[in-house]
Amino acid sequence: MPKIIKDIEEKIFNGAFELFGEYGYKKVDMKMIAKKIGIAVGTLYNYYPNKEKLFIHVFEKSWGNTFCKLDDVLKKEIDLKKKMKEAIIVLHDEISARKGLGKALFKENIFEKDDLDKVLYTKKVLLDKVENLIKEIKKEEGLKLEDGMERRLAGTIFMIIIEMRNQYPNEKEKNIQYINSLIDCTYGK
Repeated sequence: MPKIIKDIEEKIFNGAFELFGEYGYKKVDMKMIAKKIGIAVGTLYNYYPNKEKLFIHVFEKSWGNTFCKLDDVLKKEIDLKKKMKEAIIVLHDEISARKGLGKALFKENIFEKDDLDKVLYTKKVLLDKVENLIKEIKKEEGLKLEDGMERRLAGTIFMIIIEMRNQYPNEKEKNIQYINSLIDCTYGK
C-alpha cells in the first residue's frame, strides 16, 4: 500500500520555493527537492513532470499569494497615499521573501514559450495593479507625471524595490522610507 503523505502539495511548494530562492533555478534539481521534503524522487515526478513545470508552479502560486495581499491593500478605504505606502510594504516583503526566485526567468533562456508566457502574464498583472493605483492617485491627488508614464513609474517602483533589497538586505525600514520618499516627490499637491 502506498504511503500517504499529508499536505504533500503544500510541502512540495514550500520546499521548492525555499530551494529555488536560495540556490536559483540551475543549481536545484528534483533530487534536492525530494530530499528536502522527505519523499522519493518518483513521488515528486508524480506531481510534476520536470523541474521547469515545478518552478513555474511555484512562481505562479507565490505571486498569486502576493496578488491577494496586494488586493487586500487596494480594497481598503484609506487615503490613496497611505494605500501606496502599504502597497510598497507588501511588495518589498514579498520580493524579499522570494530571495531572488524570479531572477532565473530573465537571465536564462530555459523555459518553453507557454511557461514564459505565464511568467510574463504574472508580471503584467502585477504592473497593472500598481499602475492602476498610480492612475487613481494621479486623478485624485495629482502627480507630477505626464500622461502615459504611469506604467513606467510602476516598473520603476519594482526595480527600485529589487535594487534596495539587493543593496541593503537588512535595512527594510530605510528601504521602504527611501522608496516612499521618491514617490512623495511626484505628488503635485
